[in-house]
Amino acid sequence: MARLLRCVRFPLLCCALGLVAVFVSHGGLSPAGLEATWIVLVLLALEISLSFDNAVVNARVLEQLTPGHQRFFLSWGLVISVFGVRFLGPLLLVSLAGGIGLGEALDAALHHPAKYHALLELGEPRILAFGGIFLVMVFLRYFLDEAKTLHWVVVLETRLSRAGRVPSLEVALALILLMGVAFGLPGSLRGDVLFAGLIGLVLQILTTSLAEFFAGGEAKVGRMAAQSGFASLIYLELLDASFSLDGTIGAFAITTNLALILTGLGLGAFFIRSLTVMLCREKVLDQLIYLEHGAHYAIGALGLLMLVGIHLHQNHLDVPEWCAGLIGIGLLAIAFWDSMRHRKIT
Repeated sequence: MARLLRCVRFPLLCCALGLVAVFVSHGGLSPAGLEATWIVLVLLALEISLSFDNAVVNARVLEQLTPGHQRFFLSWGLVISVFGVRFLGPLLLVSLAGGIGLGEALDAALHHPAKYHALLELGEPRILAFGGIFLVMVFLRYFLDEAKTLHWVVVLETRLSRAGRVPSLEVALALILLMGVAFGLPGSLRGDVLFAGLIGLVLQILTTSLAEFFAGGEAKVGRMAAQSGFASLIYLELLDASFSLDGTIGAFAITTNLALILTGLGLGAFFIRSLTVMLCREKVLDQLIYLEHGAHYAIGALGLLMLVGIHLHQNHLDVPEWCAGLIGIGLLAIAFWDSMRHRKIT
């Protein structure tokens, strides 16, 4: 445990330095400085709580990659995560949802944050449909696997594993769920939600299937190994995007200051990515055998909450971000406890 704690010292130090920089640049002990520091701290905690289970799942994927791909994930992958997923991604969605150009969307983000927030909320159902279906597919593909032999919730997971013998069952279940969510929505929105959900479904299938294809047989060396790593990196970025979409929208409920949002979420993303690499290199998931199960249950729960949020949005309601984060942390804590208990018994 002491070794694991040493591994997170650097990201913790970076988060602390980031908070100090915000504190100093916004006036120190002045009300503005204290408020800005508090907002960034809240956003940092929000990002970590929502994405902690993401780190566990990503660590298992990262184990298949070379040290070079792992370094790319932590360095340039972080740039993609912060500016691509948390800035350019919402900017593109705002442009599509509001029927405006990217330049106008950028101007709204930089100079009219209230307008940008309103446009982002307009596109929220499509965002939730994409992210929700993507995460539900991650959950279903993990448990609907007939080759899976390690079970945590034995009564449920053995049945799900046997059900995995049915080809493409996870795809059928995800499509049924998507159609159920779209049913009852206004006609103009129904098609958009279905289309966004289908994009999430296709991208999840495509990235995981390509990674599995390139990783098989002779693909473990040379050019095919590089292709496998590239496909896995794309999958990791898409998974990170699905987790961050809900948090990015929720961040505007805390503040409309885009610089503070990027700082808080960026520091949180850096911490999570450092934690992912640490879990991978220390082989933590091989020691805490149920942690991966807990993470996938948390992913499934977050995906369902995002889909439920589509209908809540029509009634001007939202699922609080702290609720999703609390469910994820709670499931991981239970899985951690059971894993530690299993280690003592064995």
